[in-house]
Amino acid sequence: MSLKAVIPLAAAIAAWTVYDNFRLTVSRYAVAFRELPEEFDGFKIVQVSDLHNARFGREQSRLMSAIRAEKPDLIAITGDLFHTLRRENAYSFLEQVARLAPCYYVSGNHEQRFADYFTAIKPKLQSLGAVVLDDEAARIQRGGSYITVIGLADPSFQRHIPPERLTHEKLARLCGSESGFTLLLSHRPELFLVYTRHNVSLALTGHAHGGQIRIPLAKRGLFAVHQGWFPKYTEGIFVENNTKMIVSRSLGNSTLYPKINDPPELVSVQLRMYNG
Repeated sequence: MSLKAVIPLAAAIAAWTVYDNFRLTVSRYAVAFRELPEEFDGFKIVQVSDLHNARFGREQSRLMSAIRAEKPDLIAITGDLFHTLRRENAYSFLEQVARLAPCYYVSGNHEQRFADYFTAIKPKLQSLGAVVLDDEAARIQRGGSYITVIGLADPSFQRHIPPERLTHEKLARLCGSESGFTLLLSHRPELFLVYTRHNVSLALTGHAHGGQIRIPLAKRGLFAVHQGWFPKYTEGIFVENNTKMIVSRSLGNSTLYPKINDPPELVSVQLRMYNG
């Protein structure tokens, strides 16, 4: 191939990569559960994961429009809302989104990087309307029924304990004797088998960024932190025993390198009663 042909091709690939890293996609799931109360049939959850302070239009206009269109009953933010010390885009987004629906937030590994997380960031999130569930549980009532929302702080806050053991200990305490529907918000998809041991109904996770580079027609991305090369849990839905997990490809990026064939993703989940 001549240089004259290579240059336009390289320019086209570069232009597509830039476009692909800023376009916004929405992945929709309808997931059925035997233990879901009738009052929650059709309950809509929008998941925001790994925003990394990314910007989607002026004052997050494109992202907000996409979320409004889903008409969520609950908004789940599953970590890495921030990136570096700049937080303006994240705060602007949270201030707006908390007006649309109850907003539940759990931390990611990037939140752990801020020394002032608990003294500054966490109170700020709460003042903007987020319910911060760092190793806590809350109930959402509808009629005479409820579902339980469990949030896990990222394991990086307690580096001296292996993540699997730490997560098991936390879920043993938070799940307790819960036998109804449990929604788990956690940053880490690689801990899926720990979630299944505690009969979590649905786990919403992120962190893997879709594998960063997705080879066309391949089912897995190239690399994910804490999973390594050709990771298993990078996007989509996974099922094991009575537990389902949905992994977001992320909205933002935490590296200097662009994602390839891996556009930003907003996740929308509708809960349904199982009638089989």
